[in-house]
Amino acid sequence: MDRVTKKVHEEADKALQSAALEIIAEAKVNLDQNGSIAFGNLRKSGKVQKNKDGSIDAGFFSSEQDNGYAAYVEYGRGPTKTQTPGDVTLETSLRAWVHRKLGIPEGKDLDRAAFFIARKIHRKGTRPKPFFVPAVKKYESKISQIIDKIIKKAL
Repeated sequence: MDRVTKKVHEEADKALQSAALEIIAEAKVNLDQNGSIAFGNLRKSGKVQKNKDGSIDAGFFSSEQDNGYAAYVEYGRGPTKTQTPGDVTLETSLRAWVHRKLGIPEGKDLDRAAFFIARKIHRKGTRPKPFFVPAVKKYESKISQIIDKIIKKAL
């Protein structure tokens, strides 16, 4: 790789990482504004990471237990028919949310509330609360401008 090409790659990496960080920051603002924050775990999972192949990923990367949660918030969740055996049940994962969001103390009332909310989600699903896609759309033109600027600078 010649010096000019290497410099273009380095500048592009820096610029794209910077733009990706801005997208993550905007997505976090969107999460705050659409009321999707209970514990902040989703908000904290926003990251920009450079992969071994040189590509850059930006997104909200959940823990194994919360796998798919960002997508459920972004796109909503359709009704379900059954739970997957071995998975943490929706009802179990809702207990902490119900306790914190509704202020219901530990005990049978908390169990009952989590059960009924889980049942409603299983029957009706949840509505989408987009946070990441709007952030990406907001910065699309900026990313194109960054790439154009880097190319022009290299030529």
